[in-house]
Amino acid sequence: MTYRGIVSNGVVVLEGEKPSDGTVVEVTPVHDSTYEGGNLTSHPAIGMWKDRDDLPDDSVEASRALRQRLMRRADE
Repeated sequence: MTYRGIVSNGVVVLEGEKPSDGTVVEVTPVHDSTYEGGNLTSHPAIGMWKDRDDLPDDSVEASRALRQRLMRRADE
């Protein structure tokens, strides 16, 4: 019989019917979800802040705004 599940915090969590306690099982990964490099735009972290209104879209503008905020704090 084949059991399917996912790894969550280092523990395999099985879906559906489960083997009885004490059953020895062999786990074979079906899909490796680690990032292997390549096209950076396909990385899951890219775009995670796209819905934020308080952050500028342009990285240069974001750096400039942060620098200005920090300089104002130093003057106070």
